[in-house]
Amino acid sequence: MAGFRSGAGFQVLYDNRDNVINPLRGTLIEFNNRYYAKWLGSDFAFSSYSLEMRQYVNPWKNHTLALRGYMSVAYTDDAVPLRALSRVGGHKFIRGYFKGTYQDRHMLAFEAEYRLPLWREGEPSKLWQVWKRIGIVGFLGGAQVFHDADVVKWSRFNLAAGGGLRILLNKSSRANIRIDYAVALRDDSDGPGKRQRGFYFFLGEAF
Repeated sequence: MAGFRSGAGFQVLYDNRDNVINPLRGTLIEFNNRYYAKWLGSDFAFSSYSLEMRQYVNPWKNHTLALRGYMSVAYTDDAVPLRALSRVGGHKFIRGYFKGTYQDRHMLAFEAEYRLPLWREGEPSKLWQVWKRIGIVGFLGGAQVFHDADVVKWSRFNLAAGGGLRILLNKSSRANIRIDYAVALRDDSDGPGKRQRGFYFFLGEAF
């Protein structure tokens, strides 16, 4: 659907993470509102809201359990433009699905990731010096898009799981190169009897 989209809104943010790039501990809560109207020059009239919550737990040493929950909704009596719909998939959100495989007005999603860096400061072993910048992760996520709330149920969540490697670039910022491989757990996500898969090579964590 072609057209021009313009609007106004606000954001409420709470963030006490110990590191923005790759936190060990802390909480992030972000609420966004956008209002699009004809009097603001938009060809579309609708309101959208999103709430994202992240929690980072440091169980021991430099390990991290990262958790994310996300909800988005869009309200209108008219059509919502395609690029404003909630979308499942991509390199930063529910890895394992191509971005836009599932999309609709509303979405509920969650992700959990365990990060296990292998590097430790002051390790005397020469072998360890070779591998000290390597880390491994495992993750699980799921999302459901919908038009009406009465269809929301656990069996309709599109789940994906995977793992990957981390290569530490900077010790002070904890910045990593991220190499992930994920598989969609829906066996019809890429056609009958086929599952989508994704290989991701990026700088920085997914969340």
